[in-house]
Amino acid sequence: MYSIHPPMDSAAVLRRRKRRRVADADRKRASRACDRCKARKNKCVPTASGSCLRCLQGSHPCRFDREESPEEATVVPNSIAERRTTTAAGDDDPRPSVGASSATHSTLGQSIKDDFSPGGGGPSEAFMWPRFLSRLREAFCLDSQPAPEEGDMAKLQARLSRTPPAEHAELRRVKKAVRSFPPRPVADFLVSVCIKYGTDLFFYFDQVQFISELESFYASESSRLRTDAGFVCLALAVFALGSHWTSLAKPDDTSDASLPEDVDPSRIFYKQARILMADLTDRPSLRSVQAAYVLGVYLMPASAISASYVYMGLALRKALAIGLHLEPDDPTLSEDEKETRRRLWWSIYSLERTVTIKLNRPRSIAQDIITARLPRPTSRDSLQKFDNVQHQIANAKLVRILDILSEPGVALEREEALKNWKRTLPASLKLQNIRPRSPSYRAVFHLHLNYYFSWIDMGKVSVVAVVRARLRAFFAPDDEPPRVGADVQRSSDACIRAARKMLELFEGLSRSGNMARFSFTDLQGCSVATIIALLAGVLDRDSAYDGRVAFGLECLRKMAGGGNATARIGVRFVEALQSITNEARTKLLNVQSGRHADRPFSSSDRPTGYSHWAEWLMNNENAESSSDDDSDSVQSDEQTQGHSSGATVPDIMLSSAWDEAAALQLQEMSAAGFQLPLGGPGAPDPVPGMIPLQPDSGEWLPSFAWNDDQMYLMGLTGMDVLDFTGGLE
Repeated sequence: MYSIHPPMDSAAVLRRRKRRRVADADRKRASRACDRCKARKNKCVPTASGSCLRCLQGSHPCRFDREESPEEATVVPNSIAERRTTTAAGDDDPRPSVGASSATHSTLGQSIKDDFSPGGGGPSEAFMWPRFLSRLREAFCLDSQPAPEEGDMAKLQARLSRTPPAEHAELRRVKKAVRSFPPRPVADFLVSVCIKYGTDLFFYFDQVQFISELESFYASESSRLRTDAGFVCLALAVFALGSHWTSLAKPDDTSDASLPEDVDPSRIFYKQARILMADLTDRPSLRSVQAAYVLGVYLMPASAISASYVYMGLALRKALAIGLHLEPDDPTLSEDEKETRRRLWWSIYSLERTVTIKLNRPRSIAQDIITARLPRPTSRDSLQKFDNVQHQIANAKLVRILDILSEPGVALEREEALKNWKRTLPASLKLQNIRPRSPSYRAVFHLHLNYYFSWIDMGKVSVVAVVRARLRAFFAPDDEPPRVGADVQRSSDACIRAARKMLELFEGLSRSGNMARFSFTDLQGCSVATIIALLAGVLDRDSAYDGRVAFGLECLRKMAGGGNATARIGVRFVEALQSITNEARTKLLNVQSGRHADRPFSSSDRPTGYSHWAEWLMNNENAESSSDDDSDSVQSDEQTQGHSSGATVPDIMLSSAWDEAAALQLQEMSAAGFQLPLGGPGAPDPVPGMIPLQPDSGEWLPSFAWNDDQMYLMGLTGMDVLDFTGGLE
């Protein structure tokens, strides 16, 4: 259609392509260039190591296996319409051209050898000026021969995209971090634990590739990986995350006293990785994205709304900067590399969006800017130690539904989308088909946990609305009764059913021995399910109510008993809500039976067993020891400054029946940034009838000086997404 000149004979084209204008002996340029230099039309200077000089300087993968075939050389799209046809197949089924398919094919052995990470995802990879200018020429029906200024622009871009050499200070930090690496057997164990228990529904890295690189790191003192800040930071993050899950890998015959509760070996690796992240912040590479992502996952249990939230945001922004959210079309990328980029993007996006929704934080990006298709199974999956590609696909699809639940629309369509998601799950992702000791048990558990959370997320406000409307109808009969529509009632009922199903999931998790010491996903899910059960119990309590609530609270106490102070306070918030709902239930029964006289909430209405739990907690909680002398001195200085300024902070007491004044005390002190000298000098005497919090630990709540912790506690328990104060429509 756009062709002006008649087509040339293919044989003539082939002869012209094969004929060299300069003999090989007289050529000044290399007769054979690597794929990267060839794509950029750069001079390729080979070295004795087998990689060219440019790839060595930029830490790029250097491949010579892509030989241009005559068929590939002559494949040129005839029109823009042909390219639109290629890309119109949809995000889930892009069809690359014949030339791209041939160019990106690589063998399995070469894929293992290739380095997927450094520099492979810079801005020049996602948007290359030569390709763009070539498309412009094609759009305007011009000859494909580039102009001289276009070649100059290509050279300039190649120069700008080159990774600068590491500075001396950075190399010194990297070498210091390398000295903190554990012995080879310990490293292998931590990587194995991280892959088996910490990977869950997500993709961090190609496991075969990472293990191969780690072997190379330990095998040679002169390995270039020992000076690669990206690899060292990623490895330290993997060690830290693996250390977090070692409790699940502990043999049954191992004594519990082998490792004290207050020892956190993962902090050794995290501190070094945190230092190296400063060098990787502005570095556009895949490894820097992976390192920030794994660190964000590692920090979720301790600080999901502060440090973890920042690292997850950093990983997401860096992924956007290097174009992971876009369907890759760079012909120099192999199919394995393209799939790696897709899987990493959907893992980062899915986890970041899920945590954002659970913590009631604002959205980061919209779905409509994503063009990268969902992950697909590949031949390399069978080589992975933990093959979870089906988990990744199912989770990404669920998050896409969860992301639009809060948008205006027809509720029935959203509900049908959720039901269809569950119906189409493969048999390998149904919890009843998974062995309890299987590595994928917790991953499948979290899939179903997030499914029921989606139902709770849709109906949580309806539950509060129905409870408040019924109570106001009983307690204020003279007022106009609030109206609850059929849709609100139906949404409330679905939410309550989902909460009960979620608690049943935790019963199976507890029986199978897969309960972790503290997991943000587990604790937040169990907490919000228990809260919904408590709210529903204000109006109606069946024979299983007491056992259901007692089990939920017991699970929360077990999960918060791993030394996480913020989680313990979150459990106290749920217990406080239990007291409120018990009091509301008692008042409702009195009104229904004709006893309108308000009576104080008696101790007999409280759940039994709390005193035993409180005594156990006081006897078994130990202060977390700090290995950093600097942090001790900083904390000491802050305490000294607080005392010298004359600021006295009262003890925080939590009444068994929730005391609003104590809650306000806690809120004011958190907002003011005070430390908590519990039981210290200047503190008032305990108020009778109130249970004091632990005064024996100097780090009872070390992070409560941050104002964000109130939001974290509310998000952790799920209370912040329940509309307790808004009026009824």
